[in-house]
This record gives sequence, C-alpha cells and structure tokens, in this order.
Amino acid sequence: MNRKTNLLVVDGSRTTMRYIDSIFGGYCQIHLARTGIEAMDVVEIKPIDIIIMNRNLPDMDGFDLLEKWHKERLTDDISVVIAGDERNKQQEVEALQKGAADYISMPFVPEILKLRVDHLVELHYYRKELESEIKKQKKKVSDLSFQAMITIAHTIDLKDRYGEGHSLRVALYSREIARRLGWTVEELENLYNVALLHDIGKIAIEDSILNKMGTLTEQEYESVKRHTKVGADIVKNTTFIPGIKEGISYHHERYDGTGYVGLKGKDIPLIARILAVADAVTAMEEDRPFRRRLSSMELEKELISNKGKQFDPDIVNVAVEMLHEGYDVDEKLAQMMKQIPGDVSETGELMRQVVTTSTQETKSELEKDSLTGFLNRRSFEEKIEKFLRKPMSYGTFFMMDMDNFKSVNDTYGHLAGDELILIFADIIKNCVREQDFVCRVGGDEIAIFFPYLDKEKVIRKRADEIMSCFAKERERLGYSNCSVSIGIMTKYAKSNNMDYDKLYKCADNALYYVKNNGKDDFHIYASAIMDGGMDSLEQEQLDVQQLIQRVAERKEYMGAYRVEYDSFSYIYRFIARNVERTKQPVQIALFTFPLKEKSEEEVMKIQNSLALLEKAIAQSLRRGDVTSRISLTQQIVILMGANKENGMHVVDRMVQCYDGLAGEEGLKIEYDIKDVSGTKKDKKNS
Repeated sequence: MNRKTNLLVVDGSRTTMRYIDSIFGGYCQIHLARTGIEAMDVVEIKPIDIIIMNRNLPDMDGFDLLEKWHKERLTDDISVVIAGDERNKQQEVEALQKGAADYISMPFVPEILKLRVDHLVELHYYRKELESEIKKQKKKVSDLSFQAMITIAHTIDLKDRYGEGHSLRVALYSREIARRLGWTVEELENLYNVALLHDIGKIAIEDSILNKMGTLTEQEYESVKRHTKVGADIVKNTTFIPGIKEGISYHHERYDGTGYVGLKGKDIPLIARILAVADAVTAMEEDRPFRRRLSSMELEKELISNKGKQFDPDIVNVAVEMLHEGYDVDEKLAQMMKQIPGDVSETGELMRQVVTTSTQETKSELEKDSLTGFLNRRSFEEKIEKFLRKPMSYGTFFMMDMDNFKSVNDTYGHLAGDELILIFADIIKNCVREQDFVCRVGGDEIAIFFPYLDKEKVIRKRADEIMSCFAKERERLGYSNCSVSIGIMTKYAKSNNMDYDKLYKCADNALYYVKNNGKDDFHIYASAIMDGGMDSLEQEQLDVQQLIQRVAERKEYMGAYRVEYDSFSYIYRFIARNVERTKQPVQIALFTFPLKEKSEEEVMKIQNSLALLEKAIAQSLRRGDVTSRISLTQQIVILMGANKENGMHVVDRMVQCYDGLAGEEGLKIEYDIKDVSGTKKDKKNS
C-alpha cells in the first residue's frame, strides 16, 4: 500500500482498536469510533476510504449500520470490512449481501488482515481511476453534440454588453418557477437547458442594434423579432432536449395574443409562458441601454400590471411570491445545482458547466479592478443592493484609506504606490471570508462589506488585524508614515430602509472622524459619534467668524467632507489673498443643523439632512464656488464674486431647494453669511 489511506476502525473494544492501529498506523491515517453513532459522524465529515467494523457494536448491530449506509449511498466510494465470529459462514454471507466488501474472522491474523485491506485499497484506487477515465470519455463524446450551440449562446451574451450572464439568470429563474409549480426533476433539467439557449437566435442580430442606447426603429425592431425564428431553425433537428423548439419559438408571445406570432393564453406552450416571465424579470433587474434596473417594488408593479396581458396570471403569482421571499437569481446559485436529488444527465451537467463557467469568467473579469482583482465600485454597489433586498439582511461596512499615501507616490513614485496598494490588498484577502464583498473604491480607498456580521467584538478584531498586519509591512518596506484609517458602519438593526448609499455615507463619516482625530485608528459609526462625546460635538458648532479665525490660526479641527479641511483652509487663504489684490467680493455661508438632543438617532437625522443639503447646494453652485462639510453637523459654501445681495440670493435658493427635497418633516437649518472683507453677518433660520 503506497498511498496514504483514511482508515476508520469501529469497535467497542479499545484493545482491538489499538491492535489494528499498530498494524496500519505506520502508513494509514487512522480514525477511531467506539459506537455506531460515532462512526456515522466520522463518515459524514471525513474522507474515509476503508472501514473495519465489528459486527457487534455497543449501541447497535453493525449489519444494521452497514445496511443504512448502503441505502443512503454513503459508502459507494468506501470499502467496508466486517469483523465477525470465526467460522460463521451465514454471518459472512449476510455481510456481503448487505454491502460489505469483505468479511474477516476474529481473532485477527495480522498478515491476513493486512493483505486483505491492501488488496481493497488497490481496488479502491483502480476503481477511482477507471471512473475518472470514463467520465472524461463521456465528456468528450457529449461535447461533440453540444459545444457548437453552447458556444453560440455564450457568444450572444458577450455580444450584448448589457446581457452578460442573462441566459444563465433566466435558466435559474425559470427552473425555480417550474419547481414551485410541481415539475419533476427531469422536467426541470430540460427547462433549464432550454432557457440557457432561449436567445440563441440573437446571433443573427447586429451588435449595434443589441446595444443601441435609444429607441429602436421599426426596421430594427423587426430584426430583433427574427431571433425567435432563427433560434428555432438552429435547434429544429435537436431531439435530446424536449421542448427546446417551443421554448425558443414562443417565449415572446403575450398572454393576450399580441406577441410575435399571435398565440394566446393556454395555446402558448407552458414552457414558453414560464420563459416569458423569467426573461422579463431578469431583464428588468439588469441595466439596459435605455434604462436603469428596476427595484423590487417597481418590478412587482410591472408584473401585476401585465398580469393576464403579457404574462400568464398563475406564473405571475409565483414570480411575485419569489420577489416577496427575496429570491436571488445571482449566478452563484448555479453551484447549488448538484444538490438536486435524482439522476442528472451527463449532457445536462456538461451544458451547465460550459455555460456557467464561461459566463461567470467573463462577468467576473468585467467586475474586477485591474490592479487588485477586487470588485469595481459599480459591481460592489450592485451586489450589496441585491443582498440588502433579502429579508432580514444585515452586515458591516468597512471604509478604509491609507494615511499619507500621496507622500509615498510623491517621494518614491507611482510604482511604489501600486506596490503598497497590492500589499494592502493581500492583507485584506487574508482577513475576509469567501462570501464577503471587497472593492477598490478608487486610489488608496478600499471598502469591505461583511454580510451577516454585526458582533462588535469580531468587527473590532477584524479592523485590528488589518491595521496591525499593514503596520508590520509598512515598517518592513520603510513607509512608516503610511498607516491605515478605517470607518465602520454596522448595527443598523436589519432595517428595511438601509441601502448602499446610507451604508457608504455612515462608514465615510466614521472614516473622516478617524482622519481628523489622529489617523491610524478605526471607529464604528455609532461610537464615532458617542466616543467623541455629544458635548464635544455640540461645542464644535462654530459660527462663520470662529471658523475663519481657526483657519487663519491653523488650529486643528474636525475635517471636511467635500474638500478635506486642510485643502479647504488652503483654498480659503488663497481666496483671501486674491481678495486683497483684486478687491473681488466673496461671501462665506455656514449652514448648521442644531443638535437638539444628544442621541445617535438625532445625529443620524442630521447626516441624512446634510446629504439632502449637499444635493441642494450642488444644484445651486456656480462655477468657481466651493463647498465643504466641516463637521458632522455643518456645511460651508464659499461664493466667489458675489456681493452681499447676490450671496443672500444664492443662499436662499439653496435653502429653498433643500426644503423642497426634505419636505415638511425635514430638519430646519440655521445659517450665517459673511463678507470676507468684513461686512456685517446675517443669521437666519429656514
């Protein structure tokens, strides 16, 4: 026996177990179980090759356990040797009938036991090699029949830059609808394969039409309609996938009879009616040239409004039920296909593997940041939004930034900066789970979303681990001044109102808190408010004169949002010098949301209101104006070339715009406006 073998010994006698261990322990990995219950646990979690089991166990009959394993097919790839009474031929026959590979009498003769087990091991590996070779040959044969059509279907998805992975998503969604309608495993397999190829006829449509941003002309629309007929012609001689021609031909028929061909109601084959709903739902969940993807509520509204018109009412009911349950049609679900009970055809498995692998590889490449291999920002946002639509979803958002990274680029060059980012990326890869989402937001900023993680102890440990590992690397490379700051958003109580923007905003606020309180640290959003102290937050609500004085004196101050505080101070001093030379009028407006109560909920309201205020300011800013968030409760605007009257007019417009966005429930703003040359300031409430 020249291969390392996992050998399980099941016997109530410790003496017997030690005896067998002494025989095989030198070249086998020995696993021991005294009872049948223990043996079942080992078989479920360990890759066992051979079992030597006493027929008489303390808690059950070894034959009963053998029969159970055999029925549940748990020992299909395991050789079981039963140890029983000497010269009991009836027991030996029964053991072999119940699925044992061999029977050996006790007490053991070591040489005989060793030789028998050695032979079983050799047979075990020969069988494995033979099965592997048969699978390879089947794959080659099946590939000759299917590869052409699969290649065409995959090419279709690549032709349409908005449809990458679409065929796979339609297949998954269709299969789930049919499963809920009570279809058999074989029927589900056939439907899945039909759905993979439902748009195969699009090979005949020009790329410019598939990816057109505007409305199709009548001629272009007729060209698109041809894809069902072209697809049906491609598969007309295909008999190995039942229903494929009907599915491809009629999946654009409408229930009211106004579709491509004109079939109506139940005259449309059921397979095509399912495909019609699945195709529409997945298309509405994807970005298209002419619109952004729809939300779950918008999608449900579309389905219900077209119930009995475009879609079969019964199938719409199933689709709406799936939406309410948060069913996810992400391609990762394809990995679950192997868990379907029953026999799955080799052909179907091949189709699934080819399409799934090729589509996922293409989509994965498009989702990645080229330097780190992490998700790009758009894909990161999409994945988080999908996750948050699931019922009772929650998690933790890390926003990370390398401190003083610009000095590394300026001193050592951009190649050194890229090297440092890659080192940072490697550290993060070792600190995240497979299901976590990681994104390079831009430059040296990296974000992580940890689904279903909200335990503060674990969160703090993750942040500490990232920072300490990076600290060791930066010291080793001589970049000691380049540390990491982390802002964290968590504990949002599984809120249905939480979305990507709010997560990002809160984590970003926590990050800026760290940046302006010494850097090289982390803060959780709630504690970023509470740790700083509500009293200190209240004290930082300055008026315009105090702000200008602090900038002039270069005092430390909680930093900015749109423009970091240091950058804002440079801009202000530049403007002040320019005013002295040109006498150009400049107004400074400071917007403040008063802190009415010292609570996290109140600060959260202010954060949401500041976000609305920023939108209002962005709509009202003129060329040359500057805005910056200078604390968790204040926003400042510099209005260039504006006299007192014009400045008041611009500020009033900003406030009116904010009031329109915030509505009656919005928080009220206080604001100061001051001429830089020292004219009298006015203070108002909105």
